[in-house]
Amino acid sequence: MSTKVKRALISVWDKANLEEFARGLVSLGVEIYTTGGTGKALDNAGIKYIPLETLTGFSQLIGGRVKTLHPKVFAGILARRESEEHMKSIEEEGIPAFDMVVVNLYPFEATLAKTEKFDERVEMIDIGGVSLIRAAGKNYKSVAVICDPEDYSDVISEIKNSGEISEESLRKLAVKAFDTSSYYDALIADTFAGGAHNPKYSAKPMKLVDELRYGENPHQMAALFTDPTQKSGVTHAEVLWGKQLSYNNILDLDAVYTVLLEFADEVASVIVKHVSPCGVALGADTLEAYLGALSCDPVSAFGGIAGFTRPVDVSTAMKINEHFFECVLAPDFEPKALDILMQKKNLRLLRLAIERPKTPPTFLRGVYGGFLAQTADPPGSATQKWEAVTERKPTEEEDLALRFAWRAVKGIKSNAVLVAGPRAVFGIGGGLPSRVDAAKLAIEKAGERAIGAVAASDAFFPFPDGMEVLAQAGVKAIVQPGGSLRDADVTARANELGVAMIHTGMRHFRH
Repeated sequence: MSTKVKRALISVWDKANLEEFARGLVSLGVEIYTTGGTGKALDNAGIKYIPLETLTGFSQLIGGRVKTLHPKVFAGILARRESEEHMKSIEEEGIPAFDMVVVNLYPFEATLAKTEKFDERVEMIDIGGVSLIRAAGKNYKSVAVICDPEDYSDVISEIKNSGEISEESLRKLAVKAFDTSSYYDALIADTFAGGAHNPKYSAKPMKLVDELRYGENPHQMAALFTDPTQKSGVTHAEVLWGKQLSYNNILDLDAVYTVLLEFADEVASVIVKHVSPCGVALGADTLEAYLGALSCDPVSAFGGIAGFTRPVDVSTAMKINEHFFECVLAPDFEPKALDILMQKKNLRLLRLAIERPKTPPTFLRGVYGGFLAQTADPPGSATQKWEAVTERKPTEEEDLALRFAWRAVKGIKSNAVLVAGPRAVFGIGGGLPSRVDAAKLAIEKAGERAIGAVAASDAFFPFPDGMEVLAQAGVKAIVQPGGSLRDADVTARANELGVAMIHTGMRHFRH
């Protein structure tokens, strides 16, 4: 069922392309009804229209909060054209049937960015506009609902070419209308709740950023969405150079960003491959930090993503170019460093401020049949305790290394064990079902640097065996959450081996 447009109701906040669109409708013989602000814009353009108040009997009420909320307006939108009863009813009341509703909403999202004042935000909650969109969307077979100025030209073209709007186009416009209203309401609900909450009915506001070429594999569809309530994160990164990011790139970039947030107050570098860090280091400058991160596992770093907490300078860029990376993420790049890195055709360069969120965001993760929600493991969070449980206590240097290692292990996929010094990770074992195997892999990667180093485990050692692997390779101090039924056995064995051990009382699983 297609629709011939004889009469349109236009009430828009965003006046972009309004004049051209309205002129197009008038040229096609469409009668336009409109409200105050939109009417003034049409007046200024010399476009004829009928004030909506001639239908409703009032221009506006309570300071403009009520303009379109009237039975005659909604009856003219909701009347089903195929229903003799509906059409006879509005005809008897002298109500015109609207074939098109053009509405865009008060800029609630833009207001969030402009002010923290809650009352000012509340004033930008649209009532009449959302109601008009939903009414027109419900009666989509008879009414074209347009809520996006980007659709104006396509609608005019279709009417010019065929004299009407097809049912397929009407349905697509309705889909966009309901997407818009649901997103709008979700954003408001999230704002009222203050972000972190578990509503009975989930409606997390998300906006499409990019339709990706494919997902983890070429046969999977994928897209990137952004959470408008969050002001930082990889969806806000500015791509300075390189082709479109892939699904896997974005996951790896998020892993990079997660570790960088942990060390945001220091000069740090991290290298990630397949969503797990393969090197983390601090430095006096970006070059020292980068070389420290690369030295952890240069083989795994091939084809990975490098990240920095400070701008990339020329010397660092020259070293980066000696290796193959998919992406480099940093808060900025020196102009000459950009020139150097842009010599790599397949390298993507992204600029993103490394700013810790004020409150931990809520993450969603899909599972068959639904999704899981949890708050992020906050960067820089203090441990519940820092207790030396062994007879030998860590030396001052070991304690410094243990604190660095404990922060670094948070970004590793569990089961996670890493070996480190005071400013760099030497070996990583992550994403393994066995903690003993994770310890063995970390030792293998660290090599001789394990001698005299420290180690961190994201969760407790259920048996002494994992700790024994580390101690036998020369590790002198270990930090772990504790909490195992066999903590006493593990601690006793550490005492026998002369290993200092810290319990933090906090686990950092990263599944």
